[in-house]
Amino acid sequence: MFYFGIFVFVALVVIRLGRCQVALSDTNQARTKATEWLLKEWIEPLPGAPTRLTGGWDDSNTIRVLTALQLVDNGWLFNPANKEKAELAIRHMNSEILNGLVKSANMTSLSAEEGAQYINGLLATCQNPENFYGHNLVTMLTRRIDSIPSGSGTKNVGQVIAAVSALCNAGAPVPPAAIQRINSELKPTSGSCAFCVEGSSMAILAMKCLKDRSGPVDPLVAGISTRQIAYVKGKQEKDGGFDDLISTSIAVQAANAVGTVNLPINVAAALNYILQDQDKETGSFGNPVFTSIVLPTLIGRSGLDVRTVSCPAAKTAGNPIRSDQIRMLLSIEDNIYAQTTVETKVDTAPGQTILQIMNEQSAKHPRAFKFATEAANGGTQLTGLNSVVNDSKNNWSWRVFRIPPGSNQAPQPVATLDNGLGTNVQNGDRIIFRFGRG
Repeated sequence: MFYFGIFVFVALVVIRLGRCQVALSDTNQARTKATEWLLKEWIEPLPGAPTRLTGGWDDSNTIRVLTALQLVDNGWLFNPANKEKAELAIRHMNSEILNGLVKSANMTSLSAEEGAQYINGLLATCQNPENFYGHNLVTMLTRRIDSIPSGSGTKNVGQVIAAVSALCNAGAPVPPAAIQRINSELKPTSGSCAFCVEGSSMAILAMKCLKDRSGPVDPLVAGISTRQIAYVKGKQEKDGGFDDLISTSIAVQAANAVGTVNLPINVAAALNYILQDQDKETGSFGNPVFTSIVLPTLIGRSGLDVRTVSCPAAKTAGNPIRSDQIRMLLSIEDNIYAQTTVETKVDTAPGQTILQIMNEQSAKHPRAFKFATEAANGGTQLTGLNSVVNDSKNNWSWRVFRIPPGSNQAPQPVATLDNGLGTNVQNGDRIIFRFGRG
């Protein structure tokens, strides 16, 4: 029995590939060496150095590296041993994002892939992409999708896929038109195709995220997933790889996400292919970008796992809540003019409607919270907030949403402020007043 147990153990941790073999110890060692190499690439802040060298990774790689470290270590930033370096890295990453937003005029000239990277980086580091120093990156990226050129090229639809995946990770609504574009434009053939394996694997991950949401699965989402899985599983080469290092890494991530029963590829052979690209002395996979993409693959994770990074419990700001009150969050989002988000914590009596709380806040802060309403749909609807009012000519209007406490779901529309489902505010609710296209 003892020898049988040893045999089973060896069979589980060693996967034979002809003359090659990949053991769990091999991937663990590769992951450790790659992580150590990334940390050695850290640039210490030096007196008199350019402002971009404030403690991080050069060439705008801090976002990618921090995301990878968080996925691999599930909390590298929050380990007390990393405190000093982590604080500098977060500051550097946030500076990269803010600089990118300024240079791109709120993402209008930024690629959707970069915008998606910003959102995933913020999620991985436990920051809110819908209120990042007053900027709503989710809204910006949603708007950016519309300007991605259409066509048969995989690179363009890859931008759409990256955006859909990031929006889904953030729990935000995904425009149906984006799903339709992926369905119509991502059609790899059986022949050679640049970026096809990479694009199809990314699509599998994005569709997995959408399928994980509550409610019925969109037939288009299911169809895209089925077709891309069928394509990827037939593209593995004899050496275990899929075209190149990055395509192979993302294909393995897709298989890890949906399971090898659904995407039957030889993961062991693919991992062996990946490990052949690692510099045995330094641990690098070529550069910080490639190494950051490969790292989560070596631990069976993917970009979808930014949703599950272990974040520290939020500290209650200000005074504790009184026993006879509840605490909720009011969020004002202007997606047309100022393109900013302003959030305020409100302590109030339980059992009130949204309209009652709005009246209460208006009485307390008459200059900072002024609003207008009209009777419609059997209740009261918001038509203006502060100096911004509905504009029927441009189809711009105020809409109200509610996110229940502890929910990862997309914001739920609220039909009226004082009558119907979702109008009575609960402790921990987030109420969103959003001005945008109707």
